[in-house]
Amino acid sequence: MRMVILLVAGLLALPAAAAEPDGSLTRLLTLAEARPWAAVGRVNVAGVGFCTGTLIAPDKVLTAAHCLIHPRTGKPVAPDRIHFLAGFRKGSFLAHRTVRRYAIHHDYDPHSGRPDALVRADVAVLELDSAVGVNAARPFERARRPRTGDPVTLISYARERSQVPSIQEPCHVLARRGRILVLSCEVNFGSSGAPVFVRDAARPKVAALISAMTTWHGRKVAISIDLSPVLDEVLQAIATSDPRFQTVSAETGRLSLRERLGRQEATSLRKVSRPPASP
Repeated sequence: MRMVILLVAGLLALPAAAAEPDGSLTRLLTLAEARPWAAVGRVNVAGVGFCTGTLIAPDKVLTAAHCLIHPRTGKPVAPDRIHFLAGFRKGSFLAHRTVRRYAIHHDYDPHSGRPDALVRADVAVLELDSAVGVNAARPFERARRPRTGDPVTLISYARERSQVPSIQEPCHVLARRGRILVLSCEVNFGSSGAPVFVRDAARPKVAALISAMTTWHGRKVAISIDLSPVLDEVLQAIATSDPRFQTVSAETGRLSLRERLGRQEATSLRKVSRPPASP
């Protein structure tokens, strides 16, 4: 998907928190390594590329809204072009589902050019054509809001590591402004929609998702979105067909053949940077 250059207002001016050591990014090469994270998978968009997504209910997948906007037409992609592969690893998967419909948060507007609209509401939920059994992939629960300095865990797919999931544990919340978090996690194209976990006594829980990347205080960082309360709003919208939200079904979202033509690239993570200085 397309790279979008934008400025997150006020965020780049925040002071950097004292950095704790981060864990290295490690590929989960074996089934035993990847099995605890089976509910994380690839969201493949035919003719466009892929993102990362997470089961949050047997038939619901959390991902980034911008992954579902065609980079050339600027329109929502048809649901039947989207596939979720839970636990995807080296061409195999624990479950494969197509998408019946999806909902994008009503504040997300890819055409506005406003940083808050492009990042703060970059949340979507896919409703699958059938539920994924818990024996194949158990959905992850939601977590409390992460605070500055908190350690987090990132599971993602990305360019040059698209065939297996990778884990980074820990990386850290460096700063936050409202719902937007700056993380020290390593991300690349394809990581959009990836879940950010906080550790719980029983099992990791999803606290945020990856939206973009930037350079901040001289280091590469990830920009993520706190899921409170936007995820609840999207889930409510898909349950009630709230007209304020963009709910795309097979009937409303079908694209023409011309509109379906696109790039077969994993370019689904946006880059956040300062705009060029005025002459």
